[in-house]
Amino acid sequence: MKKLPIPSPTQGQGVLRELMIIHHLDLDSLVNEWGAFEITNGGLEMNTETLIQFDQYLNRNKKAAKTPKTKQSSGTRTTPKSSDIDALAERVSRNQSDTNDLLNAYSTPVAKGKNKRLRTPDNFINKHLTLTGGSPVAPFSPTSLSPSTPKSTGKYSARKNTGDIVASLGETQECVWTSTSQQSCSIDSYGEHGSLLSHYNFMMEKIADRVLVLDGIAEEIGERLKEINSIESLSSVGLQYAEPVTVLGRVCCDSNGRLNAKSVLLGGDVQTSQGCKVAMQLSQLASYSLFPGQIVMMEGQNSSGTAFVPTRIFNEVLPLQKAPLPAEADMERLTIVAVSGPYTTSDNLAYEPLADFIKHIQAHPPDVCIMFGPFVDAKLQLIKDLKDTTYSEHFTKIVEVISKAIEHLPTEVVLVPSQRDLQHSFVYPTPPFDLGKLKIDKELLKKIHCVSDPSTLRINGLCVGMTSTDILFHIGAEEISLNPLITERLSRLLDHLLQQGSYYPLNPPSEEVNISYEKYELFSRIPVIPHLVFLPSELKQFVKNINGCVFVNPGRLSKGETGGTFARLVVLPNSAADCGLDIAAQVVRI
Repeated sequence: MKKLPIPSPTQGQGVLRELMIIHHLDLDSLVNEWGAFEITNGGLEMNTETLIQFDQYLNRNKKAAKTPKTKQSSGTRTTPKSSDIDALAERVSRNQSDTNDLLNAYSTPVAKGKNKRLRTPDNFINKHLTLTGGSPVAPFSPTSLSPSTPKSTGKYSARKNTGDIVASLGETQECVWTSTSQQSCSIDSYGEHGSLLSHYNFMMEKIADRVLVLDGIAEEIGERLKEINSIESLSSVGLQYAEPVTVLGRVCCDSNGRLNAKSVLLGGDVQTSQGCKVAMQLSQLASYSLFPGQIVMMEGQNSSGTAFVPTRIFNEVLPLQKAPLPAEADMERLTIVAVSGPYTTSDNLAYEPLADFIKHIQAHPPDVCIMFGPFVDAKLQLIKDLKDTTYSEHFTKIVEVISKAIEHLPTEVVLVPSQRDLQHSFVYPTPPFDLGKLKIDKELLKKIHCVSDPSTLRINGLCVGMTSTDILFHIGAEEISLNPLITERLSRLLDHLLQQGSYYPLNPPSEEVNISYEKYELFSRIPVIPHLVFLPSELKQFVKNINGCVFVNPGRLSKGETGGTFARLVVLPNSAADCGLDIAAQVVRI
C-alpha cells in the first residue's frame, strides 16, 4: 500500500484522520483519493495548504457523485449486499493484536508500556471479561460496519432515548444486572415434551386427525375443570333441557368474519355432544371474555334446542398447578437477558441494533441470554432481495457473530426460531435450528442452545416458558368481552394462556401461523404454571405478575428504521415472596 508523504506526523495524522471521518473514508480509500488528487494537480507535496485543497477536492467529488432523487419504478431496485453482516463478523473475529494496531494508528500515542485496552463505557472491567492469561477482552464496538452498507436514513443513530426504561417490576434501583456465578447455568427441557428436539415432516395430516387432536385437548381441560369445580357429569350442548345443565365446548364463530356477541357458537366435544355446534346467547352473562378456540365449561339452559343460554362460566380457578421451586439452599442468583428480532433496521443491513446489543452483553454479561427470531426476517424487503448469498449463509454469519462475541463470557445463549425466519421451517411448533449444518467451528457453538418455538425449559431449576409467535397480538385481534373479571387488557390476554394451558390456544389460527396438529398436541401445551414466560410481541412492552407467573414482553430490538427494546432480569430465591422468588426486571431501549 502506498504511503502518504506526511511531513509532520503529529499534525498530518490529525488532519488526515479528520478527513477520513468527515468524508467516510477508510485508509485505502484515502490513499487512492490522494493519488488521484496528486496526479490531477501535476504532483504536490503534502502540507497544510495542499491538505486544504485536498479537502475541497473531496467535497467537489462528493457533490458531483450525488444525483437528483427520483422516484424508483416498481421494476428497479438497488440490490442489497451481504457484506454488511460480513463486516460485522470480521470485526468480532479480529484478534487482539489487530485491535491494538488499529488503536496505535488512529489514537494519540502513549508512553511505552502504558497502552491500555478498551474498557466498558463506565470504566468497569468485570472479572468474567478476562481470559485465562488475565488479559481483558476488547468489547465489541464496530464504528463502521461496511463501506458498502446501503445509505441509512440516520434515524437509528440519531435516537435520543437510549437506555430509557419502558417497563419494570420489583426493586430495580440498585440492581446489578451482571452474572456473579462461578459456573455455567444448566439448561434443559422441562419434561419429555418441553421442547422439540429435531425437524419433522409436516403438511401431511388428515382433517380427521386434526379433529381428534382438538377434541383430545378439550377433554383434557374438561377433566381438570370437572375435578376443580366438583362436577360429576356433563350434558350435550345440542339437546333440549328445561333445567340448568353444565356443558363443555369450544368457542367458535358462525362465519369467517371477526367474532362478535351475535356470531358466537359453542362446539361440543365428541364424547358428550357428538361434536355438534349450537348458537350461544350471551344476554344472561354479566361478565365474559371469549375468543375463537377457547375451551369453556358453562352452566346454562337450552330450552329451545337451538340456542344455549349460559348463566355462568367456570373460570374462577386455574386448571394448572404451579411449577415446584427447587430448595432455596440449591438456588443461586440468576440473571437473564431476553431480546427478539429483527436485529437490523429496515433501511439497511448494517445490523447496528445487534452490534449495540452485543456491546451491552459484553459490558454486562448475564447468566443466560435468550434470543428470539426472526434472525433472517421475511418481513424485511432488503433481506428478501439479497442476491449474492443464500438465506442460510446469511444466518450462518449472524450466528458466527454471536458465538464469537460470547466466547470468553460466562453467558449461555438460547436461540428460539420464528416462523418469520426465511432460512427455517414455516410450521408451528417450529423445530430448533440445526447448527451442526452450519460452517462454523464447533468449539464456538458450545455455549449456544437451540430450542423449539414454543419451549418450556428448566434453567437452574426454574420453569421458564417462551415462544416467538405473537399469540397476544393474534388473540387480542379476536377477543370479545363484557365487564370482564380482569379489566386490564394485557393481563386478561395473559390469563387466557394459563386458563387454556397453551402457548397458542387460538383456533382457527392466524394466517401467519401454519400449525402441525400432531406436534401441536404434544409441544404447544403449558404443563404447569411457569415461574417466567417470555412472549415477544408487537403490543406494548410489559413485565407482569399473573397468578405467580412473571410474563415479559421484551419488544423488538429494532422498530422500522429506529431502535427497539430488550429485557433484563435478576431472579433471587425468597421463600417469603408471593411466588417464592424475588424478581427484578426492566425493559430497556437499546
